[in-house]
Amino acid sequence: MKHSVKIVFWIYTLLFLTVIANLIKISVFDRDSFINNPYNPRVSNTSQTIKRGTILDVKERPIAETVRVDDPDDELGRGYHYERQYRYAKAFAHITGYTGKGKTGVESEYNYILETVSNELYQNLANVISHKDIKGNDVVLTIDADLQVYAAQQLGSSKGAVVALEPDTGRILTMVSYPDFDPNTVAENWSSLNTDTENSPLMSRAAQGLYPPGSTFKIITATSALENDSSLLNYETVCYGEKDFNGKIMHCFNSVEHGREDMNNAFAESCNTYFAEIGTKIGASALRQTAERFFVDINFPLEYSKPVFSLTEDSPTHELVDTAIGQGKTLVSPLFMAMVTGAVANNGVMMQPYLLDHSINNFGFAENKTIPQKLAQVMRPEESAKLTELMKQVVEYGTATDAAFYVENKSDSAASESAVSSSAVSEDSNYASSHPVTGYVTVAGKTGTAENSGGDDHAWFVAFAPAENPRIAIAVLLENAGKGSKAIPIARNVMQYYFTNCYN
Repeated sequence: MKHSVKIVFWIYTLLFLTVIANLIKISVFDRDSFINNPYNPRVSNTSQTIKRGTILDVKERPIAETVRVDDPDDELGRGYHYERQYRYAKAFAHITGYTGKGKTGVESEYNYILETVSNELYQNLANVISHKDIKGNDVVLTIDADLQVYAAQQLGSSKGAVVALEPDTGRILTMVSYPDFDPNTVAENWSSLNTDTENSPLMSRAAQGLYPPGSTFKIITATSALENDSSLLNYETVCYGEKDFNGKIMHCFNSVEHGREDMNNAFAESCNTYFAEIGTKIGASALRQTAERFFVDINFPLEYSKPVFSLTEDSPTHELVDTAIGQGKTLVSPLFMAMVTGAVANNGVMMQPYLLDHSINNFGFAENKTIPQKLAQVMRPEESAKLTELMKQVVEYGTATDAAFYVENKSDSAASESAVSSSAVSEDSNYASSHPVTGYVTVAGKTGTAENSGGDDHAWFVAFAPAENPRIAIAVLLENAGKGSKAIPIARNVMQYYFTNCYN
């Protein structure tokens, strides 16, 4: 009898502890997902009774804010209702997301912060006494609104994306996609936005778009060669514009004959036959082991697509050589390629990309400050140094000679006129009068032309600058634009604008 009682006691104890553990999990670890869930009635009720927190750029200028709108028919009898307004509209659309049809983007991911009322007792008293709005906390992003608008203008009406980040922290500096949409009018235009399968304006091409990387993948192939057989750095072969790999005819771009090539020239001139041959020398297994370090899972606040890498040690030769030059089944996003480029710039360390700098509570104090996190050591520092040299040569005499730029010293010349229209930029966009990056800026980069079975080739360009002390890494992808050099001007102009107007 006593034994049976003990068994029952421990069963009930275990069940009790399980319930407690589950409650802790829900209240501590899963609370954001429950609060942000559109089926949670508390979300819709709260959004009607409090003034949602503001989304700010890195200089704390409003990007998305809630305003009062006179409404004599307000259901709550206040004579007004709250309405969300997006100041920079399309430029930030894929980042802020929207609130017109559920919530997406930052509006969804940081809904808990934006709906949280700090010092609630004081705010409720102020509301009763002086009808002051009860307001949620603000979030401050890592992005400069001026740079974001400028990058969007550079992308223009070209389908594609621009992503730039800080190599040593992972801080997102700008992230734009086109086609875009106006988050102010999502509800009115929902039907057309949601059925436009040709342009897919609601999809962020920067984070969700997947494309063959083309020759930008040679960064990973070169890394694998250097770490598996350092003698390949000096390997030479003759390029005749095409080569047969067990029945797979590999062509260089436009079947150009590069002649005798070593790794330096082959990387600068983006010789496909050379890197296909390098792929066969290191083998599928070694190339996959290298790639797996780059293809790591990330914890990114916005919706994103994981890159695809399917090469295995049993893959046939044609898949190996295709993969080595960035074709075949490999698919990546512009965000991923910006991270790869940033890792080369950061001594081989890939950082966790992030968008939230911090939040601000009702007292004006900063909270939830993001601490940069290391994702992976994807290459050794000595390999990073060599890749930097290879990428510098691409700009010095290779396929991206027009990527270099010059930054004026503002103390010696009048400030240049901003390229961003005054209607899009706030009056307080005055930056430091002097910049640590001036004069000729050395750029390290890599072009990529990605074959596209559904149309014209996609154009890639990835780069970082200054090559000696990298402060920005960028990836530009243009759909169906042809050769990779078409993406260079956008990357160059965005980097130049960043150092001229934003970096301090």
